[in-house]
Amino acid sequence: MKITLLLAVLLAAILALLYYTPGVSHAEEPAVPAVLRADGSRLQAMMAGDGAALGRVLSDELVFVHSDGRVESKADYVKNLMAGDTAYTNATTSELRTMKPSSDVVVLIGRQDMRKRLGATWSEITLRFLSVWRNEGGTWRMVAWQSMRPAGSSVVPGK
Repeated sequence: MKITLLLAVLLAAILALLYYTPGVSHAEEPAVPAVLRADGSRLQAMMAGDGAALGRVLSDELVFVHSDGRVESKADYVKNLMAGDTAYTNATTSELRTMKPSSDVVVLIGRQDMRKRLGATWSEITLRFLSVWRNEGGTWRMVAWQSMRPAGSSVVPGK
């Protein structure tokens, strides 16, 4: 039930963004390369534990859905990262697909691998993710994130 609700909320956010139509496009450069650069900055800020840099690439309207189903705002996400109980290293993105449903919205779908410290314990994690980026006054910011840990390969039964 929680997962269904979270998916519905994320889908509603994406649909709302699809219909976001500002009067002027603020893109000075191609959108997808700019978003990929911003996402790289996000990962660097996460690994450096730099809350100020992270705050610059996250929208004030951020909805961050963790792989365990927790939902956080921008303020909560940055505060919890800066609390010192969590750290990241070796974060890489792969299997990336991009969609540009409108001039000021870019969607990233892919895989992230990283080392994560929670408390004193380090672990290797792999996530599948969907992130939504919006051009806010000329700056690309992440407005939605949802991730999950893959459980394995799904098998579709034959007909």
